[in-house]
Amino acid sequence: MAAVCPVSARAPKYPGEVPIPHGQAGQTRDAVILCHQVRTISLERVEGPPDGRLDDPALRRAVRVALAHHLGLDIPAVGDGAFLRPAP
Repeated sequence: MAAVCPVSARAPKYPGEVPIPHGQAGQTRDAVILCHQVRTISLERVEGPPDGRLDDPALRRAVRVALAHHLGLDIPAVGDGAFLRPAP
């Protein structure tokens, strides 16, 4: 299994969308990574090697930030109740 984010060939409209310029990760035109639409796929469905890889550290960081926000990982643990005592 792998978690993936779809890519769309349009301009970003919403938070959680990271613009990716043509030439990056095999993109033939400007596009956007839809970090708010994470999917889980079976690697058995993937044929051959990936078409491209996101090597730019700034873009990778932007994707990580967008994913953390989407998953609520940017909220301090005290703020989301993670440190409450477990039920007896």
